[in-house]
Amino acid sequence: MAYPAGAVYAWNGIPVRTRMPAVGETVNGQPFAVPGGAKMMTIHIPALTGAAATVLLQTLAPTETVEATQVWTAVSVFDLTDGTFELLDAMVESTAVTLPISATGGGYLRLVASEDQSAAVVTIPIFFTRDG
Repeated sequence: MAYPAGAVYAWNGIPVRTRMPAVGETVNGQPFAVPGGAKMMTIHIPALTGAAATVLLQTLAPTETVEATQVWTAVSVFDLTDGTFELLDAMVESTAVTLPISATGGGYLRLVASEDQSAAVVTIPIFFTRDG
């Protein structure tokens, strides 16, 4: 079935758009919240500035008080094939990366570029689904 140009699709999930880089930043993306009940997320990484630019995923450490400095930590997942932890990094441009929310820990996340992105700000679409 062919869809006409500019077709609107009935998305079965929650689209989120985040800015890369965030306002006033060079490599840190705008933070985004994982919607409650989300089980999967797909990050649609557009073309980035720099020939070898990649992104990694970070999570905001939860605190019980308002902190002057936010603590962001790179997200790692346990690799069952060799019993090690693997960073969720080196995600390349022009790809769609799908991850289970259980691998990210949920909460607040952000993407961090390996190279300065301030010369060409982009929007990174992220799509969350609640069904398995």
